[in-house]
Amino acid sequence: MLPFTTKIILRTSYCTNLTACVNKFHISFPIYLDQKWRMTKNLAKNPNSTGPLVTLSDYSFKDNKPVAYGSRQLKRIQKHQDYMRKIIQLVEQVDCAVERHAKLMKEQEEQKQKFLNSQLKPKGSLLCNSHARVQVAPPWYPV
Repeated sequence: MLPFTTKIILRTSYCTNLTACVNKFHISFPIYLDQKWRMTKNLAKNPNSTGPLVTLSDYSFKDNKPVAYGSRQLKRIQKHQDYMRKIIQLVEQVDCAVERHAKLMKEQEEQKQKFLNSQLKPKGSLLCNSHARVQVAPPWYPV
């Protein structure tokens, strides 16, 4: 026989609830809460993962002396700091990529314009009229 007793009760009503009794302790899992209602209210899936009971200290001193961190509070703070470092790094990389792309597009446009300027030369009446204004005397004509 097992050292503890486990009994699972499945209830169906408005939503499906799963409760379990382990060693005569009643436990329920936050994932089986009414998630549709929580989503419509913009609440977290697990109500015990956020809020003042998790983030704030358990007590305070009258002289505003700092209080020791709660259970796993330092890990949570470090995890959020790591998230912020990663976000800042990724945003800087995106900004650099956008600037690089703009610079490459500008250089490409300049090269295209330089190529067009080197290939296209004025022809036709403009070229003839510019030579017509300069009167060159024939070599046999005395000046």
